[in-house]
Amino acid sequence: MQIETEGVMPELPEDLDPVKNTFSEAGIAVDVGTTTIAVSVWSLSQRKCLATVAEKNSQMRYGYDVIRRISFATRPPLTGSSQVVESGPSALHYAVISQLERMFSLALTQASQKAGRGIQLDVTRVVITGNTTMLSFICAFPVDGLAAAPFTPASRFGFTTTWDNVRHGTVNEKCAKLDSPTPQMLQVFSSSILNPSVPVYFPPCVGAFIGADTVCAMLSAGFPSPVSEHNSSWEAPVKAPLLLADIGTNTEIALYIPSSEDKPARILCTSAAAGPAFEAANISCGMSSTDGAIDRVIYNGNLDVHVIGEGAAKGVCGSGLISAGATLFRNRYIDKAGVIQKSVSKLGDGSVCIQLTPAVYLSQQDIRNMQLAKSAVFTGLKYMLERSSNLPVFCLAGGFGSHVDVSDACTIGLIPKELENRCVHLGNAALAGAAAMLFSKALRQKAIDIAKHSVQINLAAVPDFQQRYLDSIEF
Repeated sequence: MQIETEGVMPELPEDLDPVKNTFSEAGIAVDVGTTTIAVSVWSLSQRKCLATVAEKNSQMRYGYDVIRRISFATRPPLTGSSQVVESGPSALHYAVISQLERMFSLALTQASQKAGRGIQLDVTRVVITGNTTMLSFICAFPVDGLAAAPFTPASRFGFTTTWDNVRHGTVNEKCAKLDSPTPQMLQVFSSSILNPSVPVYFPPCVGAFIGADTVCAMLSAGFPSPVSEHNSSWEAPVKAPLLLADIGTNTEIALYIPSSEDKPARILCTSAAAGPAFEAANISCGMSSTDGAIDRVIYNGNLDVHVIGEGAAKGVCGSGLISAGATLFRNRYIDKAGVIQKSVSKLGDGSVCIQLTPAVYLSQQDIRNMQLAKSAVFTGLKYMLERSSNLPVFCLAGGFGSHVDVSDACTIGLIPKELENRCVHLGNAALAGAAAMLFSKALRQKAIDIAKHSVQINLAAVPDFQQRYLDSIEF
């Protein structure tokens, strides 16, 4: 499985934590994404990553995206059935906690092999980041406020608790009342590889749809704090605007605007609901970026493909979808409106498609789904570009952004053309930012400042948003 776990670490001040850590002390950084979860173990004395593991989020069985999981969590209790069914909040909480327990065990086993002979790792701190909804499920906070406008989360996080409180959903009085654990959960809860009293830090969120993962990514991208009260000499001034995007089902976008003579520095944030096309979820032959997935489509007189693992093609992943769209458009297999023009094949229902291989095809509806997704992201990026007086440095974060070809993305109108030569790939910036907070109290304070002073923009409320969106659908 190709899940992006590497990321760009922000600068770590040398004089922030005077406590000298022993060789056995370790920290764990966690990025709980809607689709994937990544866990890394760090030596606190050496500031070195010892092991990283990543898996698909087991909550996906309750809904592929955030909206479906919120709906599952807020469903009314089932009545009239003799079958014992967990409530939504309990099912989602226990699913992620049991997965984290298993991943912690696996990661620490791998890390112990690299720690050195005779060293038994002792986890003394944990940082868990993620979007607002995922963190709410982990802490067993109710998500009713995220189901409808004005989209108010139960917590914006930015606090420390213990692993025992997290596991049992007793972080504070806002936690929902959970069902008694099932026999399977009782086995998980009988012991933990972590000490129950280990402190767990949850970085702050900006709002309902701009989560702690975006704040951590802003740290990795080098976003300064918009306020000067906590700025330190270790932080170099940033004079150029920065534009950050983590493209996925819900694309988070942040823009840092430096101060000018008449205006202070600002951070603007928004999110674009792209849907699951870039995760290849609503694509006929869509699949994850694992062995057998087409990740690149090439034209050399005929259509050719590159397959992850070099074996037979089984489907197409998100980056392969973008590559296919760009290659088909450049070589006039599809027109500007996305309509298939040549190499037409017919499916069993009579609809047309383009065969990438004998086993993998793109239907007309697949191309339309890609257009709808790319239009949402392009509209958000273009709107934020208009807020900046100068062309920003474009920081592309996340697993999808790490593998997508920027030229292809500009060709299909996913990324504005003016950003093509301004792009910096950050990898899993959320995990890197969380890891940095294992070492730095000042970075935690900076994250709080960034979240507190970021302005969240609701794109749907922009007067001409719908027209902008429709105008961006074509290639």
